[in-house]
Amino acid sequence: MGVIARVLGKELSYDNWPKSHDSYRSDMARAAGIGVARIRCHRTTWDYLLESVPRNFEEELYSRKSAGAAFRPPSKEEITAEKDGMATVPLSGTALAAVLSWCRNIQSHTVSSPWSTLDRSIGRRVGVAISQALDNVVPCRGQDGPTAMIYLDDRIAESDVTT
Repeated sequence: MGVIARVLGKELSYDNWPKSHDSYRSDMARAAGIGVARIRCHRTTWDYLLESVPRNFEEELYSRKSAGAAFRPPSKEEITAEKDGMATVPLSGTALAAVLSWCRNIQSHTVSSPWSTLDRSIGRRVGVAISQALDNVVPCRGQDGPTAMIYLDDRIAESDVTT
């Protein structure tokens, strides 16, 4: 348990994400199978992901061309603006899998890594939110059902608010 968790007396579920390579691969497959998922987050969080998640992983990592880009973000018109700077962003399953892949790939702590501790922390938190949402996804085989929602909107519990 980390320092913050000890102080608050709470276990922070994202400290050990991803749990294993197998759980990550399973999450990737489930994400890719989704028709549309919606991420609810602050607009600046979405802007950060939009700037950070590469459109083409092979080109980004290995400097070689591939057949196509998995991360294809929605147009500005498709994003729903909400109060307090929040936004709901629709993503295809392949785009969601690309975000999840980026979240995991930046976790390595190599000397030459361009990613900071802040980047890794954001990636870990986003990865946890996606993984938690994917735990509730089941194949529907053409039946209508609710759209998968991923929330990046943690709030302070009322009992934790000091006055």
